[in-house]
Amino acid sequence: MRNIRRALPAILLCLAGGLFANQLINLHVSSQRFLDRDGNTVIHIDYQIPYGNLVFLAHKGGYFAEVDVTVDVARGDSVLFSQAIRDNIGITNKDDAGSGKSYLNRVSYMLDRESPYLFRMTATDLNSQRTAAWMFSANSLEPDAALSDLELCSRVYPDSSSYLGKFHRGKMLYQTQPSRIFDKNVSDNLSLFFEIYTAPDKLGESALLVLTVAKDSVLVLDDFIDYTPQSEVEGVTLKIPLIDLAPGKYLGSLEYQLDEVATAREFEFFVTEPRQEVNFLFTQPDDDYQLLKYFLGGSVTSDWKNYDEATKRRYVSQLWRSLANSRSMGIQDLIELVRERVEYANRYYGHFNPGWTSDMGRIHIRNGKPDEIDKDTTSDDTRYVRKDYQIWKYRGRLNAVYLFVDIQMNGNYRLVYVKNDESENSNPDYLRYLGSDFDTSILGN
Repeated sequence: MRNIRRALPAILLCLAGGLFANQLINLHVSSQRFLDRDGNTVIHIDYQIPYGNLVFLAHKGGYFAEVDVTVDVARGDSVLFSQAIRDNIGITNKDDAGSGKSYLNRVSYMLDRESPYLFRMTATDLNSQRTAAWMFSANSLEPDAALSDLELCSRVYPDSSSYLGKFHRGKMLYQTQPSRIFDKNVSDNLSLFFEIYTAPDKLGESALLVLTVAKDSVLVLDDFIDYTPQSEVEGVTLKIPLIDLAPGKYLGSLEYQLDEVATAREFEFFVTEPRQEVNFLFTQPDDDYQLLKYFLGGSVTSDWKNYDEATKRRYVSQLWRSLANSRSMGIQDLIELVRERVEYANRYYGHFNPGWTSDMGRIHIRNGKPDEIDKDTTSDDTRYVRKDYQIWKYRGRLNAVYLFVDIQMNGNYRLVYVKNDESENSNPDYLRYLGSDFDTSILGN
């Protein structure tokens, strides 16, 4: 490691570990030590910042935050090495800024035998100037260590892309969870990754892995796994199912037994089961369901009538989220936009039923106000009495035309003709309401 000597700030020496008491953003840090082929210790330091702690600014169709991270590595009263990192964090949907998602990154260093090391990390959100800091100490592993540290991952899956490239091992992505907080709604398992180091003369011998997990001193998992090392360095992944674990703090232990020698590593994690956010416009989920069908059509479920009330609310919440994501809008922004259109439809298109359920209401809710409205009355040259009609024209991206006729002359206009909207259907006999002398050229756009 490069040796850069300068006086370590006094505040650094006063903080033996943990967070600054006055931190303003959450910075979660975890470290894992592994041995390379030469017996040297490599330490991976993973840090995680929740999106909700950052300020994202709109820029070029997305939203971006910038975080300056500094890592100081010290021994005694001197800083041996300092690294400055600029994290540019981008999201496409601003709703992610208020979600449970986080930014994840990793820095790695080689440790020599002169331990211990003192690591200090600071993070500054440049858009808000809020800061956080973390400090911990670390020793190098012994060259003849049998186990690496344990890496707690929320996801382990095949991935040959460049996404989170620092967290790949071969073609597998090991997405660590520095917060040690695992959401049962997001992860089915906690994946425990570690390496086993075996001397050449011990290869092929029978060994034993013992994995235990306890909550409030009550054992909830006790797993004995026969293991036979086949090479000097082997990576192992064990899964701890989360589905049956109640929310709370858990303490775990992994013990590796070979011959008469046992090596143990302890770990802790937290299980959460946060209530899912419920999004709705109406008081009854059936109404939200009918409204959302205006936008999503046949992509909604056919089992709606079989759902209970809670399931219906969760389902329409997911539909609102999907619709907002497809339009790159925040959920609440979308709901407020639709709410305004529903209120407008109820005010101007409501008669025997709420205006949002009418044909005019449906088109207005989906598309907003038309660019042009032509109003007129049919001639006497029709099989019916004279009827009022309206032609709505949308230009720009939509470029659609809708013809409504007040068939019963009660103010409830019905859609009889549509152009350039695959979500709506024309009445094949729409001209019978208008008369043979109706000028169809006015339906152009």
